[in-house]
Amino acid sequence: MFTINSVTHSRRTFLRIGAAGLGALGLPALLRGNTASDKPWVRGKSVVWVWLGGGPPQAETWDPKPDAPDSVRTMFGVVKTSLPGVTYGSHFPKLAERAQRLAVVRSFQTPCKDHQDNFVRTMLTGSQAKLSPPSVGSVYSFLRGTNHPRTGVPSYIVLDSGNNKEFLQEHFLRGNTAGDLPEAYAAFNPAGVILPVPKATGPQRKPDGDVTFSPLLKNMELRLPADRWDDRRALLHTFDAAARELDSDPALAAYEAYRDQAYTVLKGSVADAFRLDREDPKTVAKYDTSDVTLTCPNFLKLPDFPRRASMLGRQMLLARRLCEAGAGLVMVENCGWDFHGGDGLNPPQKAGLDGFGPALDRAVSTFLDDVKDRGLEDRILLVVCGEMGRTPKINPKGGRDHWPTLAPLFLAGGGFNMGQVIGKSDAQGGRPTTTPVTPDDLASTVLQTLLDPTKLRLFPNIRADLLRRIEQGTPIPGLV
Repeated sequence: MFTINSVTHSRRTFLRIGAAGLGALGLPALLRGNTASDKPWVRGKSVVWVWLGGGPPQAETWDPKPDAPDSVRTMFGVVKTSLPGVTYGSHFPKLAERAQRLAVVRSFQTPCKDHQDNFVRTMLTGSQAKLSPPSVGSVYSFLRGTNHPRTGVPSYIVLDSGNNKEFLQEHFLRGNTAGDLPEAYAAFNPAGVILPVPKATGPQRKPDGDVTFSPLLKNMELRLPADRWDDRRALLHTFDAAARELDSDPALAAYEAYRDQAYTVLKGSVADAFRLDREDPKTVAKYDTSDVTLTCPNFLKLPDFPRRASMLGRQMLLARRLCEAGAGLVMVENCGWDFHGGDGLNPPQKAGLDGFGPALDRAVSTFLDDVKDRGLEDRILLVVCGEMGRTPKINPKGGRDHWPTLAPLFLAGGGFNMGQVIGKSDAQGGRPTTTPVTPDDLASTVLQTLLDPTKLRLFPNIRADLLRRIEQGTPIPGLV
């Protein structure tokens, strides 16, 4: 999450200052050097990336094919949108009403044939390199600085739905690494699910199946359960503990002015960003998806799975608050979109969509209205996708299997052109018939929303490989 430059104290000592305190907030030298004027290439925007891990079905989401044969067409009907002639899957009526504020991409193609770490890494890095490249978020954190210079909020944050070791979530976390950058630039995860040490072969596993994580990152855990983000007592206790350690550490005596700044950050903006109890109760109620559950009586192997739908509203509200407080990229994990047809590991198509669909529809629609009402619509870009799509043909179990050739994707806000459908797919919804939009293009779109490559080129000390990462794809056509 942060680097230490030209200091005599141990890196581990400084990391402990941030333990339970949103990673890296305790480094006074960082706060001293990380000013807005130091980074003229940083744009004043944020990105919220909702990760639909598992592979949402394009035919049941934003590219339905109601006129296709029964074995192919959308299984549950369509809903008209606010754009003439454009329909979405029937589980998304609220998003359909807001279609004029979305840009749906119907030509998005990924190389992902499965959920494995390397495929997820390809999506989150925009690179198919065999060695481990840094994720988009880690590139941004490196070039921006790990924390907002005024509020101290981490630049790159992952909001997961809880550590229940569900396989899709593990693939997402292990695929989302700092790559060849120091692990200091990995995402901060406030729920305490720590991202692994980046290795080309992936993290090692203990005999009990647990992932071996970096001890440095373990020092930065907030250890606040995802469902207790708005618990005032637990939250304040966590920040108070970090502040007490900061206040008593003699190693920082020479950095007293910056220690005071770090202490203020711990007790101020960062803590406030997690205080959902300070929101208007009416706003909280609009975001609330706790009533949305998966109903599948034979779905026994993952008893915590239904919470992924019920947590999404809380995650989206927190994402908005974190962006307001200075976060640059917030990834919202919503894994579970893996509807093969119901086998105990995965919910059937209908049960899965009946849970995940309404939760996504409500949470994202509320987010769109909320950022617009707050004047943030042009400042925050929303990205919604998973690692792949689903087969055009319905399988014998009544579900759809893995399909990389076409995948759902939509964007909203960010000051871009909305109210459009970008690209086209064939009559069966199996492949693009226009130039495909790739993960490289999506990565460049996200990074160029956050960073100005023209200004980066003026600084010869910027790593050339990271600049190439920003420009390796073409920002999605039609957005600007």
